[in-house]
Amino acid sequence: MRSMRKSDFMASSIEAGRFGSGQAVHRIEDAALLAGQGRFTDDVAAEGATAIAFLRSPYAHAGIVSIDTAAACALPGVLAVYTGAELATAGVKPIPGTDMFRRADGKPLVSPPRFVLAHGRVRFVGEALAAVVAETREAARDACEAIVVEFEELPPVNDPVTAIGGGACISPEAPDNIAAEMRHGDVAATEAAFARAVYVVAIDLVNQRLAPSTIEPRSVLAEPDVKTGRLTVRLSSQMPTAAMNGIIDAIPGLAAGQVRVVVGDVGGGFGMKTGPYPEDIVIAWAAQALGRPVRWQAERGEDLLSAVHGRDIVSHAEMALDADGKVLAMRVRSLCNVGAYASATGVLIQLLIGPWVSTSVYDIGTVDLHF
Repeated sequence: MRSMRKSDFMASSIEAGRFGSGQAVHRIEDAALLAGQGRFTDDVAAEGATAIAFLRSPYAHAGIVSIDTAAACALPGVLAVYTGAELATAGVKPIPGTDMFRRADGKPLVSPPRFVLAHGRVRFVGEALAAVVAETREAARDACEAIVVEFEELPPVNDPVTAIGGGACISPEAPDNIAAEMRHGDVAATEAAFARAVYVVAIDLVNQRLAPSTIEPRSVLAEPDVKTGRLTVRLSSQMPTAAMNGIIDAIPGLAAGQVRVVVGDVGGGFGMKTGPYPEDIVIAWAAQALGRPVRWQAERGEDLLSAVHGRDIVSHAEMALDADGKVLAMRVRSLCNVGAYASATGVLIQLLIGPWVSTSVYDIGTVDLHF
């Protein structure tokens, strides 16, 4: 074995640490972006591309009595109009939830099925319940306005404290609207720490809901290859593999290897562009069904309504301290609003990732956390 000189060792260590934590990494994308030469999804040309628009619910909670699309179908330039019932009949599956978490009674996580277009009921303002594919964006948007929907308005609730009291139940399996819950820490040790504490402080906290607002709203372009049956989906996403798997799982007849997801430049994400969205799946379905490229560029207000939100947590937090002010234990009870549908990412952040970072950099060795 060749012995290593100190200079060789230092050089190899420097090389190995080039991309380690705390090291400067030079950006390589700035020159093109600053020169206006970025390649975002909506910049990509596609021969024969069509446009899609979505009709969205004006109600937070309502039954869908009927959808009349006849007038929309008859408008110039309209190629197809889809409803949730039609896609469900065609075999398009709801977006899967998660089985990672349980309720306090030991039952699996409860969440209503999230159809890619609302079917039977809408559960939030902005939920898509129909889609129009047309030759132009203007024609698709005009046709959406020609769709007539009869709703049966149901009681809404958007406050987590009110929600667990019942009333506006969104899933019969969870009349208390609790999708899942989790505890961390040691209950007995925490109680003992509070019993011997010299000081106890408590606070009620509200982390308000927030809606990410990216420079580039969500954007999708699905291009089918009618000869091979393959589908290329370009989209602005932080999780292309998850989006690809979601499309394959939802659309009948698509298998692994038939879908390629491509992500170019992305104008911001902030956690909003994670996993498959219903729109991604509807656009992929439409492209396959029509044999033509289908594209969608969300408007900013549309993203505010239909993309994921964050936070919205109500907590009661307590801390036990000794005579010198050292923290002996922390106890937190939180209600976390994950919206109408308990997505895997949303629940994971609230029940696992949030608790993991709750003690921050402080020496708090004993906790009792209930989310």
